[in-house]
Amino acid sequence: MTTNKLFNLEGKTALVTGAGSGIGQEISKTLYNAGANLALAARRKEKLEETKSMLNNKSQNVEIFSLDVTEENSISDCLVEINKTFASVDILVNNAGMTIVGTLDKNEEDDWNNVINTNLRGPWALSKFWLKSRLEKDQKDGVILNVSSITGEAAQKGNGIYAISKAALTHMTRQMALEWAKYNVRVNAIAPGYFRTDLNSEFLDSEMSDPMIKRVPLRRPGNITELEGPILLLASDAGSYMTGSILVVDGGHLVRDL
Repeated sequence: MTTNKLFNLEGKTALVTGAGSGIGQEISKTLYNAGANLALAARRKEKLEETKSMLNNKSQNVEIFSLDVTEENSISDCLVEINKTFASVDILVNNAGMTIVGTLDKNEEDDWNNVINTNLRGPWALSKFWLKSRLEKDQKDGVILNVSSITGEAAQKGNGIYAISKAALTHMTRQMALEWAKYNVRVNAIAPGYFRTDLNSEFLDSEMSDPMIKRVPLRRPGNITELEGPILLLASDAGSYMTGSILVVDGGHLVRDL
């Protein structure tokens, strides 16, 4: 198989949650440029319109859908609407996430519930309903890509609930990979480090980011386009023998000198 065919997603449809900004937007662009149709989902449909407006130079179908990953009724309704438009959803990207900063002794119950329900329970519920939908149509294959974080691999002061949710997401990735291999469903995750996005550019350009950047062996944050290769590896046939893998993309941040 040629290199171009290895990474080609023509004829595939991908559902991307949290596709309105940041990493979710980059994942959407990457999959689209590889030939995939897209179902873009988030609570704020106006942000999805911004993403869709960037994807107008090819022939694939791009549709937007309202989705709250913390509500099972919303998940079920969203999949019903998507299945009216697309014959199958071959790739599921669980990217929607949130954080609430603060030390664990200061966090409130609502903080815990909001972060865990979005970052962990949401991907579990959506993946479960997605799999059920495919099996009902006798579609015993597919790809799940969970978006974790390097904070799932190492503790981070003041961001405990988020780090805990991502650590659990990485292990859930392995658990899903083990249990769903019998359906030929591959389940992997990417664990990004610090990447420049619209939300954090001001911080990264300030002196406040200097101590963090000095801890990264490559001495810089990632450019968002540097996620393209890892995304395509896990989403395409290039990664056809990969499941249960957590692909760290962090400029060496986790292997810094002690």
